[in-house]
Amino acid sequence: MDYSAVLNGLLPSMGVNTSDTVANASTTDPSHHAKAIEGVLSLVGLRGLVPVYGLIGDKLGIEPTYILTTIGVLWAFNRLFRQIYYFLHRIVTEHFMSSIHISNNDGIYMHVMQWLSSQPRMTKSRALFAETPSKIAWEDIHASNLGRDRSGRYLNFSLHEARVPPQFSPAIGVHTFWWRGQYYRLQRKRESIFDEAGSGSVFRDQEDIVISCLWRSPEPIKKLIAHATEHYYSGHRARTIVKRPNFARRYPGRCGWHEVANRPIRDIKTVVLDERQKLQVLADINEYLHPETPRWYANRGIPLRRGYLFHGPPGTGKTSLSFALAGIFGLDIHVISLLEPSLTEEDLNNLFASLPRRCIVLLEDIDTAGLRRSPSQMIPDKDAATPQDASKPKSGSGDWRVSDLAKALKKEGEDSKTGISLSGLLNAIDGVASHEGRVLIMTTNSPEQLDDALIRPGRVDLQVGFTNATREQAKELFLGMYGGDRGRTTASDTTTSSSSPNSTSTVPSASEKATSATTPPTLPNGSPADPTSAAEKSDLDIPVEELPSIAEKFSLKIPDGEFSPAQIQGYLLKRKKHPLKALEEADKWVEGLVKQKALKTKILQVQ
Repeated sequence: MDYSAVLNGLLPSMGVNTSDTVANASTTDPSHHAKAIEGVLSLVGLRGLVPVYGLIGDKLGIEPTYILTTIGVLWAFNRLFRQIYYFLHRIVTEHFMSSIHISNNDGIYMHVMQWLSSQPRMTKSRALFAETPSKIAWEDIHASNLGRDRSGRYLNFSLHEARVPPQFSPAIGVHTFWWRGQYYRLQRKRESIFDEAGSGSVFRDQEDIVISCLWRSPEPIKKLIAHATEHYYSGHRARTIVKRPNFARRYPGRCGWHEVANRPIRDIKTVVLDERQKLQVLADINEYLHPETPRWYANRGIPLRRGYLFHGPPGTGKTSLSFALAGIFGLDIHVISLLEPSLTEEDLNNLFASLPRRCIVLLEDIDTAGLRRSPSQMIPDKDAATPQDASKPKSGSGDWRVSDLAKALKKEGEDSKTGISLSGLLNAIDGVASHEGRVLIMTTNSPEQLDDALIRPGRVDLQVGFTNATREQAKELFLGMYGGDRGRTTASDTTTSSSSPNSTSTVPSASEKATSATTPPTLPNGSPADPTSAAEKSDLDIPVEELPSIAEKFSLKIPDGEFSPAQIQGYLLKRKKHPLKALEEADKWVEGLVKQKALKTKILQVQ
């Protein structure tokens, strides 16, 4: 291409001068060549590079034209190679790679991310997220990681968080890794999407991960996800997951479940309850969860639901039995509080609809939930004043009484109360669109206060009554408290034994309980009764062989059916290393507790 002709066509005078200058420079003086280049640079608006051009040509003896030519060639090759690379990348991605997308709304997202965080190659990536592991199981805390106070006698947790290493996970972007000889690519991305569900139209963050592999079939990725899921649940085989509704960002239809606790399973032997009732509950749930049960229910047109009502005084083990059942059958517990002020009936239906196929739904203290019938279903009050009564003059010197005013204010407060109605709860439990396959457990201290429609057959299929501790149960508590650390089973043993309800529910003899307790003592809420590390445990004040006889003597001092298991356990916890002391002070403690009940006071005189 003749650039001189182009320049002559665009700028005739400038083109002629430039061509003449270049021609003269080639035959006479090299300085004319520099002037010609200066004219070209001025033409393209790069007059500021003229001194640099002169420095390179005059001082260094390098022809600047070659440098400019080299830069131009490199730029052209870069553009060409980039086009070739993107073309080949698109061909390989579309025809030789497979990928699987995972949304953060699904549980598999957590499984994969936790597995990636445990891989050494991923934690050495150049782009990572650092997080503080705030939820650490109590058995994972070692005494060596804890500080001491100035005296050196007491534990100090002020520097515990600083000594815990952070947890690293892949950051937003593209990462690559190898697994079992296969190349994988991980793309973690986050975007804001407009959610216009209901009236809560907002922007919310959506995070996804895309796992790709160099293979036309996604089978390698499926195997990786299955391995990550197995890895996730391998640490939960001897644990119980507790979930609650998430109201952090309450928008219509956006309630979901989130994990709030991850506890070791509780052995049902630590639950103080009549053995016949234990076996009855275990057999009933085991039959309900059997794989053949859904077909049996469907053939007879019966909804696949099962409900249980645990009733009894406070502290008798209703919630503890729920946790023990979850550990035996390997189910998660979904706890719903009907007293949550932000919980609506629509949210309740969405929560029940999002339950997994098999789980335990726990409604605690159902009698205090303030369930009410809708105004159209209200039964007229027999004590309400009739028009004839209203026309009669009231006895007394005044026209009104303080009690009447209090009743009116209470009624007005109840009428203005918002929350879950009885009909809303019943529709969520066994309505047309209700969830099937779950185990519903309701606990109450006052079963007589519950509505008949709530506990009718089909909604509550089995009632389990809890009572105060008998003397035999007091003996079991004593042996479990002081003999619970001997013969402790491992997590795998616990899982094996808990897989069969029949083997777990076998009634042990008193001597067997004294010599081979399998689990550490726990509080009614499922937390460990003895948080002291095993290294710091001291010996008991009596030989282990004397525990059965001491337990028998202790049970004779406890009135039959007078105290709850929680009260007896609380007394023993204050003497957890001194069974002989617990026996000697039992009479004084019983006398003080009986006196407290007689005086109807809440202040403990003897502890």
